[in-house]
Amino acid sequence: MLLPAALVLLACARIAQSADTVTLAKHPFAPNSPAAPFQTFVSDARRLAASTTAAWQSTDTDLSAWGPALIFPLLEPTASTDTVLSLAAPLESTGSAPLLMFRTLGLYAAKSRLPFTATPTVMQAIDRNLHTLEHATRDWDSFIAAAPLSAWGSVGAGAWIAYLELLYRDAFDLSDPNASRWSADGRRIVDQLLVRGRLPNGGFGRDPRDEQAALWPTALMIYALVKAYENEERVAYASHAIAAVAALDVLRANDGSYFSTTAQGVPDAHANAYLAGALLLLYKDTGDVQYRERVVTLLRWLTSGPGAAAVRRDANLSAHVAYLVLLLDSLATQPWENLLGRRPMRVATELGGPSAQTVGEMAERLRPATFPYRDMFDGVLHTLVERTPFAAGDFAYDYGDAPGYAATVLFDGGDTTIAPQIVAREERLLSRPWPHDFDEIAFGAGALFPAVDHPGAGDTTAVARALNRYVLLSSGMAIADRYYFDWLDWFTNGGGYDYGPTVIGAQVATTLLRYAQRFHDQRVAWVIDPLLVGRRLLDGADHAAWDAARHVYRARPGSELVALLPNAMMIIALLDAHAATGDAADVARAEGTAGGLEVLWDGSRGAYYADTEQMGDNAYESLSTNSYAALAFLRLFEATHQPEYRDRAVKIFDFIKRDLYAGGIVYHHLYRGRRAAGDIWCSGCNWRLLAELMELARLEKE
Repeated sequence: MLLPAALVLLACARIAQSADTVTLAKHPFAPNSPAAPFQTFVSDARRLAASTTAAWQSTDTDLSAWGPALIFPLLEPTASTDTVLSLAAPLESTGSAPLLMFRTLGLYAAKSRLPFTATPTVMQAIDRNLHTLEHATRDWDSFIAAAPLSAWGSVGAGAWIAYLELLYRDAFDLSDPNASRWSADGRRIVDQLLVRGRLPNGGFGRDPRDEQAALWPTALMIYALVKAYENEERVAYASHAIAAVAALDVLRANDGSYFSTTAQGVPDAHANAYLAGALLLLYKDTGDVQYRERVVTLLRWLTSGPGAAAVRRDANLSAHVAYLVLLLDSLATQPWENLLGRRPMRVATELGGPSAQTVGEMAERLRPATFPYRDMFDGVLHTLVERTPFAAGDFAYDYGDAPGYAATVLFDGGDTTIAPQIVAREERLLSRPWPHDFDEIAFGAGALFPAVDHPGAGDTTAVARALNRYVLLSSGMAIADRYYFDWLDWFTNGGGYDYGPTVIGAQVATTLLRYAQRFHDQRVAWVIDPLLVGRRLLDGADHAAWDAARHVYRARPGSELVALLPNAMMIIALLDAHAATGDAADVARAEGTAGGLEVLWDGSRGAYYADTEQMGDNAYESLSTNSYAALAFLRLFEATHQPEYRDRAVKIFDFIKRDLYAGGIVYHHLYRGRRAAGDIWCSGCNWRLLAELMELARLEKE
């Protein structure tokens, strides 16, 4: 034990640097939690960590990272914002680049405790630190000369900087446009290290010139790869992380710990703690329990095995291990805990939106009482409205696609608080459109249509003006890009997420055709005909991307992949064109495209693979693409009254409910047959699912 047992009974700790007496929660673990065997260890480490907060500003170790990681989630829910910021203040101090590697992580731990509160001093300190670290990498030899970075090497230190940059988006996406800048920079570093530092066996050496994998750089690269996977939802990053773990098997000792190199020696307790964290994060995002089991083995080694002696004499190591136990428990039993390593959600002291009762009443208005997807629908609605960070009309953890779908659901549910803020934000974005707002504008314009249809939603003149601006902007872009967005695709990297010009064009065409349906023959600025521009965008995709032999649309010219997303979105756009004009040829093309997608159908699960490269052993079946497919088939049923289309949509919804839904969230995908244990989810996809389920419920009534 770390301290005499009597100290475990002390619940209150006087936190240095704070004017308040802060109560630290005891945090009991459920008997079935994998963290339960480590309960006593955490209780002791909790008290010890509280006694070391005075050293956060002066320490030259990673105590300033893992002490905060343990302390902040254990603060009582009633702890005020001022208390948290006062406690975090020492971490905002400037220092050398190696010190900032740890203080920055400590600041993220503080921010996780207050994800929805404006915290300018924390933001400024993190942003300053990242700039300092970026500058320090110009001289790698000097940067990594001191311990512990000397053991990390340039690859390990680069990976940790990438991890810190990738974390920025979760903390500040709603308040700082630089969030995208730091996320992109972190991804750039990861991509460079994959080229320069990755060894043939999947591991990483300390330096790009090394020929053997080492524990420190490989563990730190797993952190960066997992976070890149979370931010980008690109399974290639997860595959590299999985390969990196496999490469470490040659370093694994008989007791489950890991040697630092093949030269063996005594396993380093610090390196094994970092590896345990990396494995926990990989388990979180892949759902593969083998990684969690390895973590439990490492925690036993660190708390009661050969590594325990090092933990007992090292306060920062004991805090680190106790934090790992909290994270282990959170992934099993506490999905909404706010601690480092989890996406921050709204916390009790900041909740200010509709109550649970109000959300429940909203759900009753939105779906039938006997709706077969009732539990999933209600659970997701409660999570999105009550827990997902939201500020000034913007939802966190989306890809620009939350506003349009959210407004549809909220307006129909009778909301008068959140939806008007969404509409006001879209009006602001369209009043001065910027390239970095492209996704928010393209998807968010959908929020303006329900605002037109719901009295009291806001200034109808302002809404109409914003819609007209969208039509002018998108039509001008379409004309300039010759009615196929391959130039825009190149400029924006597929709309920011490698969607491809077919997807971009289908999205724009859908909004223009929806405008044409809603306002009939109305032109914008006397010269722009939304129906004509939408029609020509479909013709542009037909000329540039239609594969007549396989009856599918390519994501971009020359691609040999059959991909679900561009085809599902083109079906929706074609049916919008049919609704606007009555042209039967559009329905025929939509039906032909639906048939061409059979090559991607996984009958065993009732879902589509994302594309022909992600099938079999590399199977990737996502909520985002399958939800678009479900909507396409619902619209096909509506247009043709053929029951097989409705049945196909229902099978997809069954797959989503059975394989992707858990604990109030629909997770983003199955990868290799496994669903994430946490954090791989998109608020926009969840809002879209609710809107589609409402459409299904409406069709069931007719």
